[in-house]
Amino acid sequence: MVLGVDVAFALSTTLKEITEQLGFPNAPTIICTESFSLYECMVKLGTTKEKRLMIDVMAIRESYERRELSEIRWINGDDNPADAMTKVSPTKSLELLVNTNKLTVRMEGWVERKN
Repeated sequence: MVLGVDVAFALSTTLKEITEQLGFPNAPTIICTESFSLYECMVKLGTTKEKRLMIDVMAIRESYERRELSEIRWINGDDNPADAMTKVSPTKSLELLVNTNKLTVRMEGWVERKN
């Protein structure tokens, strides 16, 4: 989980430098999970019994509070394009992406950020 967020930060930082030099607006960094329990831990100060996972969740929460992350979303598991890299038989989302060059990700929930 944290590796994915680390990669997102690296890409976001690189993209920010490029867009600033070109005078374009910054692209938001959004993380998505299909795990409702993980989503609950991140957005509602939930807890987990796994110490390593709790450290990861706290790091993501801090990044969200510092506005390094724009949004945290809970997505429909059938739409998760990452499954193509982690599962033996990926969902239809990869096939649709390849065939149509479009990605549909249905959000089940998201965090309302306080100003």
